[in-house]
Amino acid sequence: MSDELALGALRATARAGLHLPGDLTLTGWDDSDAAADAGLTTLAQSLRDQGAHCARVALGRPTQASPQHRWHIVARATTRR
Repeated sequence: MSDELALGALRATARAGLHLPGDLTLTGWDDSDAAADAGLTTLAQSLRDQGAHCARVALGRPTQASPQHRWHIVARATTRR
């Protein structure tokens, strides 16, 4: 839901006449399709991979995280590099 909240903040920012990323920066969390469409910088994560990891922990199986399990920043238009 963080992307959804950030998209609401993005709309409020535009109504206030502020510009991103010049006046402020904004990020979300989840890397939703809507975030991509809006140019929102966000933190990508895989809930499926995280769930599988938790299941392995619960079952006492090896828990080494795969590269897909790691979070990563998807930089777009709402933040500066």
